[in-house]
Amino acid sequence: MALAAFEEYKMLKLKYPELEKPIFCAKEMSILEKWRDIRFHKRLWKTDERMLLLQAQIDGKEEVARNALAKDSTPEFVAEITGFSLEEIEKLQEQKTI
Repeated sequence: MALAAFEEYKMLKLKYPELEKPIFCAKEMSILEKWRDIRFHKRLWKTDERMLLLQAQIDGKEEVARNALAKDSTPEFVAEITGFSLEEIEKLQEQKTI
């Protein structure tokens, strides 16, 4: 497909020499748009990766908190080892009893 577009540019350039600069600009814009699209998706992918890592860390902390609560650890101790607030620990305890 890119080759066909290149051939079209060449044909237009030969047939209409005055369009050489606008054709070149259009071709360059197309490359720039592709580059911007690649950069955008690369940043989006990195953000998604960070969010997945963060979610995995949170899920791991929740599992530790649930296991500690199941072993009758105090909410204060669970909050200390996980970094969760006491309100978050209470929510986990409520989910356990449901």
